[in-house]
Amino acid sequence: MLRSTPPAHHDVDAAPAPDDQAGVLTDPPAEPGVLRRYRRAFTRFRRTRPFWGCLTLALGGWFVLKPVVGGSFKMIVQLGAGGMVVYLLGGAMILAAAIAMVAPAQRHFPAIMAAGSSVASLPLANLGGWLVGMFFGIVGSGLVFAWTPYTEAQLERFAERARQRDERRQNRRNGRNPHAAP
Repeated sequence: MLRSTPPAHHDVDAAPAPDDQAGVLTDPPAEPGVLRRYRRAFTRFRRTRPFWGCLTLALGGWFVLKPVVGGSFKMIVQLGAGGMVVYLLGGAMILAAAIAMVAPAQRHFPAIMAAGSSVASLPLANLGGWLVGMFFGIVGSGLVFAWTPYTEAQLERFAERARQRDERRQNRRNGRNPHAAP
């Protein structure tokens, strides 16, 4: 259906929009504290878990899976049961990383199982993902196993530093210089 008259917002008698409002919808600028809060929340999350070990372990599992997952369906069918071993070993490494990330108190058993899967991937899964997957799996599982949570003294030190940082920030907002002579 054709419209014979232009819509009302294109009317000739309508005043043009100012240049800064010329049909452009902009979001209000992000509050500077929002990014800081997200970064601190992520840092707090990362400090309470074996983050880098889990990341390294999952990367190793990906390298073990990569040759099989990237292949065609015909290749997967030709591999048969041998291809399933690759999925089991790579999947076990990634699953162990996820379990250690979600439940850091239960990190020892998944780390041991991931180390076993990493070593077993050498003869069973394309030389352990071209040796790279096996290397990342062994290093990652070692990092996960060796990780320890912070002690109470360390947590108190972190809280004291955060309190001092907030106090300095509050003094700057109020215009007081803590280093100036009274």
